[in-house]
Amino acid sequence: MRVLARSAAILAITAASVLVPLGLPAAPALADSTRDKSWHLKALEIPELHKITQGEGVVVAVIDTGVDAKHQDLKDNVLPGVDFYDEDAKGRVDRVGHGTSMASLIAGHGHGPGKRDGVLGIAPKAKILPVTIKSERSPLIQPTAIAAGINWAVDHGADIINVSLSSSFNDELNRAVERAYQRNVIVVASVGNRQDSIIGNPASHQNAMAVNGTARNGTISKEASLPAEQVDIAAPGEDIVHAVPGNGYETGLGSSLSTALVSGALALVRAEHPDLNGYQMFQRLLETTRDEGEPGRDLHYGWGALDIRQAVTGEPDGRGNRPTATAPNVQQWADPREREDGILIFVWAVIIAVFLLIVGGIVGTVMLLRGRTRRRRTESADEESPAASGAVAPAAGGSATPAGGTGQAADGSDDVVWQRPSG
Repeated sequence: MRVLARSAAILAITAASVLVPLGLPAAPALADSTRDKSWHLKALEIPELHKITQGEGVVVAVIDTGVDAKHQDLKDNVLPGVDFYDEDAKGRVDRVGHGTSMASLIAGHGHGPGKRDGVLGIAPKAKILPVTIKSERSPLIQPTAIAAGINWAVDHGADIINVSLSSSFNDELNRAVERAYQRNVIVVASVGNRQDSIIGNPASHQNAMAVNGTARNGTISKEASLPAEQVDIAAPGEDIVHAVPGNGYETGLGSSLSTALVSGALALVRAEHPDLNGYQMFQRLLETTRDEGEPGRDLHYGWGALDIRQAVTGEPDGRGNRPTATAPNVQQWADPREREDGILIFVWAVIIAVFLLIVGGIVGTVMLLRGRTRRRRTESADEESPAASGAVAPAAGGSATPAGGTGQAADGSDDVVWQRPSG
């Protein structure tokens, strides 16, 4: 499927389904205390992991409200992207503040001496590809806009796509997530918060990584989570300090913040293991989690709590291949290459079936025409009277014999009787 052109993408955004950003600020944070308040950095062992990798060479698309590229903690880390409503902005202007917050948690590099101040992201050397899908004139964001954003990001170099938003079911959005996965691009999406009645899209899609939020003590957050069978992983989602436009900072909660942390973790995994395909990315992150809550996969933690150190330096433990009462087999994350092989087999089967139908139709038509020709000949012969055909009238108990014939009886099974005598 070809990428949506700008005009087509903008037209697609007119669909009438609604979604909103998932959770945000609770209170402002002072710049000089931002790093000290970033409790999740220590909990996830980020300073130590940065000695191994900082996500260099990885591109993370942020499908959101735009990103403030001038923020002191993001400067030089924001690539030119796209804004479906403002061609000149290229995604580098944030109309709401939500996108800047997500970008800072993924790839913020801090500022000041030694860059010890401000927000430090999980992958500070990764690049952010901003994709703005919110109109300045409307408070709503449409699911088809997210689909257009995902398609655009896939075709413009994204390795990971962060969607800290939730939408209703939408076929176009589902196709975009599936397409991304087949291109080995992982879509990371928010499950939702307590006020949401049901998990939204794209988190509900099996090929997106669905994220719930946890509290400081590691328990599932009462506010920044939503129980659902589609949950894959849980990550910190309460009291998270993040950047906002204009060199500002705030502290907030929500599964959207957890989603950004997981996207940053995937950036570190991609940088350290660049040859992994989509299936292996899922497997490495989810099968290296800490199993929390109920044993095995559950509705709150999914496969477990995010463990970035193990994801970067360890190996998947294979738990996805051990079926449990609540955990479907990890085979649900089909290898893209296997999917492509299956599609090719299906296409060739369809081609062969169509070919056989055509040949069968031709043969059937020929047989039908031959049958009609024979019936016409039979009718023509029946209309011939004995005198007109030169036949001898049958004797009592005898049979008619064509003039000049051999005297053999006319047998309807012999095609010769339906031919005119020679001469």
